[in-house]
Amino acid sequence: MTEEKVRLQHYVPRVYLKNFSYFNGKEYYIWVFDKEREEIFQTNTKNIAFEEEFYNTLLEYQDIEKTLQKIETKFDPVIQKLISVKNLDELTLEEKDVLAEFIGYQMIRTKETRNTLEDTSKQFFEKYGKELSEKLKGEVLESMKKDSLRKMHNNIIQKVNEFKLRIKDLKWILLINETKFPFWTSDNPVAEYNEVNLFPYGNLGLECFGFEMHFPINSKIALIICDKRRFSILPSKEIIKDYRRIVRERDFQVRYSTRFIFSNENNFDFAQMMVKENPSIKDPDLSGHVSSIPARGVSLFY
Repeated sequence: MTEEKVRLQHYVPRVYLKNFSYFNGKEYYIWVFDKEREEIFQTNTKNIAFEEEFYNTLLEYQDIEKTLQKIETKFDPVIQKLISVKNLDELTLEEKDVLAEFIGYQMIRTKETRNTLEDTSKQFFEKYGKELSEKLKGEVLESMKKDSLRKMHNNIIQKVNEFKLRIKDLKWILLINETKFPFWTSDNPVAEYNEVNLFPYGNLGLECFGFEMHFPINSKIALIICDKRRFSILPSKEIIKDYRRIVRERDFQVRYSTRFIFSNENNFDFAQMMVKENPSIKDPDLSGHVSSIPARGVSLFY
């Protein structure tokens, strides 16, 4: 029996996007803000956040896609349980392990990671290209080709256990949204942030002091996974009744998205205002890489 090949491969899975959509009886539909074109549209979740053969290389045709499908299948019942009980303590150790693994994959499986790999090679070549030997120059140019980028990206994805173990060891805070304003998500939904300046070192590693990871789960709940050292005094659950806290979470999704922001309702006024105030947010080469711009609203310490 011939194995069915999956050509349209989502870097944000439909099983996750459905939590920000509405069901019309047959399919899940979601509202989208395209920050690059400043356009709003509605679409089926199967028609967004994908690319044809995104993970397929010449040698690894479906390996990564199969792995991602397995974790997505495990993730759905766990996340539906969390949406229902709204309490992290109700999750078993196995369920928390599944959630950490899914978040680990989602951190690194997106187009943003692929863009970063490409940008790094380009910047290296622009800076040092003239000084390289012909052999090294050829290797750097080869690394910028589509199949090479896929291989590098897949190699990172296969190391997800390193991310998962560290994520499990960080502090988890569940946000419960009791305002009338929904959380948003995006095509790069795990937003990494750190307001602590660790110059001359980077500040977005999972081991960094002050590190925060913001992951919306649906319109009414979200996870913050953060550094225990800085945020030890914060409770594991926060009930949000102040719109400013929703603004903060929306800000992360707009700022760190590659291109698309998703919601279960057609109201992107805040996203449109952000883009008008700071057009650089629209630039895919800058989104997801900016850690020095503070998010609007309030800090985790408030």
